[in-house]
Amino acid sequence: MEIGQQRQALLRWYQTTARELPWRSHPEPWRVMVSEFMLQQTQVKTVLPRYEPFLERFPSPQAMVDAGEEAVISAWAGLGYYRRARALFAAASAVVDRHQGVVPNDLDALRALPGVGAYTSAAIASIGFGVAAAVVDGNVERVLARLRSMHEPVRKAAGRRAIQRLADEFLNPSDPGDHNQAMMELGARVCRPKRADCLICPLQTACSGQQDWAALPVLPERKKAVPKQVEQRLFLIDAHGHTVWRRRPADGLYSNLPDLLELAVGESAALYGEVTARKTTTQRLSHRELEIEALRIDVDGLPSGYHTGPVGAFLAEGPPTPVARLVRQLASDLEVG
Repeated sequence: MEIGQQRQALLRWYQTTARELPWRSHPEPWRVMVSEFMLQQTQVKTVLPRYEPFLERFPSPQAMVDAGEEAVISAWAGLGYYRRARALFAAASAVVDRHQGVVPNDLDALRALPGVGAYTSAAIASIGFGVAAAVVDGNVERVLARLRSMHEPVRKAAGRRAIQRLADEFLNPSDPGDHNQAMMELGARVCRPKRADCLICPLQTACSGQQDWAALPVLPERKKAVPKQVEQRLFLIDAHGHTVWRRRPADGLYSNLPDLLELAVGESAALYGEVTARKTTTQRLSHRELEIEALRIDVDGLPSGYHTGPVGAFLAEGPPTPVARLVRQLASDLEVG
């Protein structure tokens, strides 16, 4: 199968089997840009119920800038990795300042936006504007390594260059947006990390690595152990069903997000009252594992000097996802909205 036939086979498969996703049905540049930020390190099923409401609130870069960063962070609740929300706001601000509020169609101009790297710029340019720019993410990397039987380690500099070269060569210049989405779709649904459904793959007859798919791509060994960080939060509830929270520092993990009061190392929860319930959750971060335990304590009065209000108001502020999860579990008897 010649490369032109491979491109056409891939495109036919995509056009007849692709999932219906809102950023595909209306691939305007701003919508594509928002979807790419949301989909970084987050599953499609998590993004889907939040995508359209988010765009209704921020239908353009100018609307986002007018609303302010805090509004963006609040609307981002449930998606996690809040640095992406701040990066999106910074990128929208740059679009307004540098490009009169219009997402640029030039790769270099896109790359110059905060939070926009090689992958995101290629995705916005190809899907939003039809620019011939090949994207490379984990799905594309895996498909190409198997398709071309590439046994060079893909995460080393030479391997990254080789994968990008293969992506550039395979790109369909007549429909780069759908081609890129087809490659990502193929990796997500057919050519998966631990299962390759070669019999239904549109590129099966051209695939050089289908007999050795489990060994491809060649990836570095994962570190088995990561440092564990343990923290405790105080979920204080008064007679009105109100709680108390703080705003996290501007730097560090979950910067600027609302959060419950933290129990200092060596500090006893008994200083606040009797613990009536406790819940624990674990969050895997990039270089460590974070375990958070929240302690519910019913109190006569809430500490001063912090934000106070109904539990629902706290959740509406957009606390870190693991904290919100714990609060909902501990507040099952309260009206949280």
